[in-house]
Amino acid sequence: MGEIDHEIADEVVGLQADISSVLQELQGMPEDHPHYEALFAQLVNAGSALLSYEAQAPAKREEPHRQVSKSALTWSGRVHALGAVLLGLAPLTGWIGWGWVALAVFQLLFGLLATGMDAPVQGHRELRIAAGVLGAVTVLVPLLVFGVLSGWFWIAAAVGWIGSFVLATDADAAHTREGKAAA
Repeated sequence: MGEIDHEIADEVVGLQADISSVLQELQGMPEDHPHYEALFAQLVNAGSALLSYEAQAPAKREEPHRQVSKSALTWSGRVHALGAVLLGLAPLTGWIGWGWVALAVFQLLFGLLATGMDAPVQGHRELRIAAGVLGAVTVLVPLLVFGVLSGWFWIAAAVGWIGSFVLATDADAAHTREGKAAA
């Protein structure tokens, strides 16, 4: 994180130096001077560049963390989808009935949906929670299907699916709102 902070600070110092140099040139220059308007426009542009960069700085600082959150959900979704594929193949061995293939299809779709979600700048940490919950459900479902756990744990699996979906879609909706606000 320190490297990004130094990069941001260096850029801000450079933009401030641009403003200072134009201000020094403008200092004492009469308004009717032929270069006054050009220098004043240069000052306004330099100030706008600084304000624009400072507005983007929080997103730049958060980018590495956002990438980790996105990666966590992507990998959790991939593992969930892989678990679904294995669950779909299990009836071929005779270990479980063919009716469980419907659950495997649902799980596969959910896993693929999770891998395609993007992380917003604000609220991306919710994706880490969604990834953890999805990971727990990935372990829970086969234990339930194979009868290792009591059927009551299906409630936990359903709550886990719903909870991870809500967290992930809220974060994805926030990302969509950020994109529209930036445009």
